[in-house]
Amino acid sequence: MALSTEQALALLLILNSTHLTAADCPPLDRVAVSGSAGGRAVLPCSYTPTPGQDVAVTWYAYPDQGGPVLLIKSKTPSAPIPAQWSGRVKLSDEVSSGNASLLISELRLEDTRDYMCDVWINGICVTHRNVKLTVQACSAPDYVAVSGSAGGRAVLPCSYTPTPGQDVAVRWYAYPDQGGPVLLIESKTPSAPIPAQWSGRVKLSDEVSSGNGSLLISELRLEDTGDYTCDMWTNGICVTHRNVNLTVEGKYNKHVLVGPPKRDSATSRTTTTTTPTTRPSATPTTRPSATQKTSPCPTQQGNAAAQRRSYCMKTL
Repeated sequence: MALSTEQALALLLILNSTHLTAADCPPLDRVAVSGSAGGRAVLPCSYTPTPGQDVAVTWYAYPDQGGPVLLIKSKTPSAPIPAQWSGRVKLSDEVSSGNASLLISELRLEDTRDYMCDVWINGICVTHRNVKLTVQACSAPDYVAVSGSAGGRAVLPCSYTPTPGQDVAVRWYAYPDQGGPVLLIESKTPSAPIPAQWSGRVKLSDEVSSGNGSLLISELRLEDTGDYTCDMWTNGICVTHRNVNLTVEGKYNKHVLVGPPKRDSATSRTTTTTTPTTRPSATPTTRPSATQKTSPCPTQQGNAAAQRRSYCMKTL
């Protein structure tokens, strides 16, 4: 069956597009991008859009050895991604508007390498860009010591100098007795599960956007004693890397906080006994107080009354 002119041209375009290579693209331009381990980086790529165009975006990574590896393609966004980047790369949602950038999250030191973006419009390569990504570890941590009492609470300080419009991320890690660091809490996912030991007892500051990335630990326990690390990123760059050593003082008795023993005033009071140096007079020398009660005295007169005089004067 003979093909029409239009069908022949369409077939030719399809056949040609399957064999297009970087050699068919314009000269390669180069861009350098940096990020911090654990943060994220945007690898820029763009083109000038025209309504109705058929756009295809392809991103490649260059491993240490061998040729380029396909990372992601706009035409097949659900295709498998190489294991090293699986779940961490995402193509811009604005490809049709001219933004073909690639987002890499949870950066790793091994992500440092060259990446390449190609943009094709109606089978013609219009953008050919090399992006050199450098992933840096955070700077050496500074150290702060904090102490608290068992059953109380402690604030682990962490801060940065804010700038309006910055994208800020804060992460706190704890270092258990064994194993590597454990993620405690992250500002980007505040509702994520917290490790059982600290569940319900840790809270990130409400003023992260203002520069305060401190962590509050309540109902302190002796086992909370240890090292904690705060990392803060702004626009994917690590700006704060702090180690906080927390010491919890006090002791528990069957999970009940025991404080210092209370002094019993009734038993601790010293009693001094004074021995009189003179013999008391048999006859009282002072008159009983008017408020004191005395035993009833006989009304009759005579020797019997006199003999009972001492009894009459005794205080009840």
